[in-house]
Amino acid sequence: MEMKWTHFSIDADLPGKAWGTGGIGLGDFDGDGDLDVIVSRRETLTAYWFERKDDDTWIRHIIGSSEQLGGDALGGVAVDVDQDGWLDYVTNGIWFKNPGNLAENPDTPWEAHPFEGGGHDIIAADINGDGKMDIVCYDGKTLSWFDTSNGLFRTIICEGRDDHGGVAPCGVGDLAGNGYADIVLPGVWFENPGNGYGEWKRHEWPHRPIPNAAYGTCIRAWVVDINGDGVNDIVYTDCDTGYSHVYWAENLGGGERWIVHQLPDPPGHPDTGSFHSLAVADFNHDGVLEIFAAEQEDPDRGMMNGGKLPMKPLDLKERGVIWVNKGEKGLPRFEPIVIHEGRPGWHDAVIGDVNGNGSMDIVSKVWNASGPNYHVDYWRNDTLLK
Repeated sequence: MEMKWTHFSIDADLPGKAWGTGGIGLGDFDGDGDLDVIVSRRETLTAYWFERKDDDTWIRHIIGSSEQLGGDALGGVAVDVDQDGWLDYVTNGIWFKNPGNLAENPDTPWEAHPFEGGGHDIIAADINGDGKMDIVCYDGKTLSWFDTSNGLFRTIICEGRDDHGGVAPCGVGDLAGNGYADIVLPGVWFENPGNGYGEWKRHEWPHRPIPNAAYGTCIRAWVVDINGDGVNDIVYTDCDTGYSHVYWAENLGGGERWIVHQLPDPPGHPDTGSFHSLAVADFNHDGVLEIFAAEQEDPDRGMMNGGKLPMKPLDLKERGVIWVNKGEKGLPRFEPIVIHEGRPGWHDAVIGDVNGNGSMDIVSKVWNASGPNYHVDYWRNDTLLK
């Protein structure tokens, strides 16, 4: 089935002209039944939410400001932190409480609350199995989870690592086969002791690091049963460096034995950029999972003076790509299809049914723009339902 996508601009000119856009939070923040968007900007120290009116019309509102939104604040996620039925926004060292009256007054300020988490990766997952989404944070050194049912009580899973990132956007899932949510980092995964509390046993999996990567070891990870054998695998991309690739690591049982499969690079330019966006879903309604990844819009080549790889090879126009599964059940065979090339490019992307038509759409933003303006974008999936 042919896939069709239509691009819409959520905001073509974000406040500020310097690098640094945190987020993304995707969810129904005003209770009107469709999905809205949140990002923050490093330069303005401010978080914004974008109220969806229709696919063409998004209204920017201020959530609040904080010094925590400066520096390298990057990770962000929408999750109901206080379990009051409204999605809040969690980002670097702070979470903003949804006031719950945005339908009547969309400009109501959101209360800001400090918390101990932050870093490159901030995601939501049910770690303790109570049916509530918790928060997982990874700053490249320390991996922690925060229990939303216990006042954001922090459990440190591991410390002393040296990655750039590795658990976002969905590196949580049952790898051991015992029903508990385990957590993936580059080359290792941590086995949930049962309810998130206690010792997380460390296991290895065969990640393939890129030598001289621009910002060191970094991946985007997604735990999912990609080959339909009833066992969760790891789909991952290299990121935050040029010459990245896309892989799936096949779990042969219990997370102890693995086979790594590299997907073919997309057509066009002979080299690849940083696949900082990753998502897995049935995008074309064929009953099997596809893999989406996109190269980031980022002109940063300064690290080459230190012998590191550039963020983006010269003359590369960043590509949004969906790898369609053309194989048979149990034997995936992925073929890349480019859905967009060039600006507007990508950095982080999240998926969801934005307009409620039953298809998975894509929302993206940039970190270091290659043009004069920073932007947030919506890619509507117009692939027809069966």
